[in-house]
Amino acid sequence: MREDLVEVGGGVVLPLLRSALIPDCFAHGFTTRRGGVSAPPFDSLNLGMKWGDARDNVLENRRRVRVAGGVERIFFATQVHGAHAARVRAGDALAAIGAIEADALYGGDAGLALGAYVADCIPALVADPRTGAFAAVHAGWRGTVAGVLPAAVRRLVGELGARAEDLRVALGPAIGVCCFEVGDEVVAAVEQIVPGAAAAGAIRSGPRGRAHVDLKQVNRMLLEGEGVLASGIDAGPECTSCDRARFFSYRRDRGQTGQAMGFIARAD
Repeated sequence: MREDLVEVGGGVVLPLLRSALIPDCFAHGFTTRRGGVSAPPFDSLNLGMKWGDARDNVLENRRRVRVAGGVERIFFATQVHGAHAARVRAGDALAAIGAIEADALYGGDAGLALGAYVADCIPALVADPRTGAFAAVHAGWRGTVAGVLPAAVRRLVGELGARAEDLRVALGPAIGVCCFEVGDEVVAAVEQIVPGAAAAGAIRSGPRGRAHVDLKQVNRMLLEGEGVLASGIDAGPECTSCDRARFFSYRRDRGQTGQAMGFIARAD
């Protein structure tokens, strides 16, 4: 993925990671931890209210992202690490959508912007250049094994007329297989939903003899199982846990960290 430096006013530049696979008719981006006003340990572009940052700082950071994305508002749900996908329409109220427990939001209206908060989980953006349908998905390991990305794809296909083979999916910065050491219960859950995960290299033995899971590879396999083409999936190599300078990481920082986001909007 490329990093674009976007001017947001007052000489401030905000970096956004963007995928070449997402069509130009969609504005989109994945934030880093740079370009904001929050103090350590939330420095500096913390976009989440969960772990103790000053509210005014978070609101200013969110404003900067909206300016960088060229959108007036971004819809988010209450993320619960599940597989529920909720439809959003341009006339919906932010608070009403925010009260819904869902880890995928989808829609097709012009001018609509959808997002997902993350701090190690995968922010996934899905776009259909033919119909204009799109989705923003939060996929941690629990959401992955619950099937949240396949659920979003099915909604786009079943309700908005998309074809799986037309979809373009960008999997943004997330914890990499290098750092995602897991217990046996996670391995069992992954093997149940993707029986070929180990053979495909999505489950590996780490340096301490414990299993490591490649969440992006697992989600790639799930997407391909829904008919999404391999060439239509962009899974960047960024590891949020490894790259302290650019990314927040809940696991690395033991919860004393901020949140990033992925967002996508259909052009007006």
